[in-house]
Amino acid sequence: MGLYQDNYTGLSELERLAAMAHDPVRVLEIGADQWPLTMMACGLMASNDEEKLEENFDIYDIFASRTTVAARRSSLVQLSRFITGRKGEGWKSLVPYATNEPDDALSRKAATYVATLAQPGPEEPLAGVAELVSRLVRDEFCPATLLDAVLSLADMRVLPLLQPVLDLPAERLAELVDDLVTTPNRLSCSFLLRVLEAQPALAAEVAESLCRMAPLAPVIIDLALPIPTWAFEKPTPQPLHGWTPAEYFDRMLPELQPALSAEHLQQVRAAFGAC
Repeated sequence: MGLYQDNYTGLSELERLAAMAHDPVRVLEIGADQWPLTMMACGLMASNDEEKLEENFDIYDIFASRTTVAARRSSLVQLSRFITGRKGEGWKSLVPYATNEPDDALSRKAATYVATLAQPGPEEPLAGVAELVSRLVRDEFCPATLLDAVLSLADMRVLPLLQPVLDLPAERLAELVDDLVTTPNRLSCSFLLRVLEAQPALAAEVAESLCRMAPLAPVIIDLALPIPTWAFEKPTPQPLHGWTPAEYFDRMLPELQPALSAEHLQQVRAAFGAC
């Protein structure tokens, strides 16, 4: 007999599916076509309960093993629309999509939703960013896609919230820097300079990351983002400033020059077109 037995009378469809997913026997009966809605149900039912939310990470692994990336993307988009329509209510239901999704692009998309749809708290205007940073710090298996998404916001209000990441052990920080594929912007470049300051031994990893990101955008931007997006009628990013890569390299040079070897410095210089 399963955890919730067979008594689903009076339960809504969402409650019924969530109950099945939490039942070690009934979970096997959920079909591939039911899983996208089931995962949404599990998240929404547990979004205000941290203990129940933790159970959804294991459920997401089953969801991912039994569905296509397209199905999971559809589930994520529908969930984000639901949360947007309810002005951020239930936003933590997005977290398992970010942390446990095996497809990097979809994980990054989910993390962006967490960062931009979360309800702000009285002392946490960027509550979604704080949640992602907390997950990165607490769980060594959290993917670098969470950090990618945060840095891709290109909003400098995020930088102080990243201090716990900078305080991570050098080995873990090196893993995150090695896996970064974010675009170059003032925030992402500033973060890497702070990594260099916090862990000088990671000079090679920082140089490689800067070289990797440099070709990904023609302009290094600094933005003011409308967060949470649902609070604005037209949530349009406001550009604050922009630099060519060569111009931005010159801005970074005073911090890079004493920290990088001549070889690494030249590599970064060439990547940013400052030769």
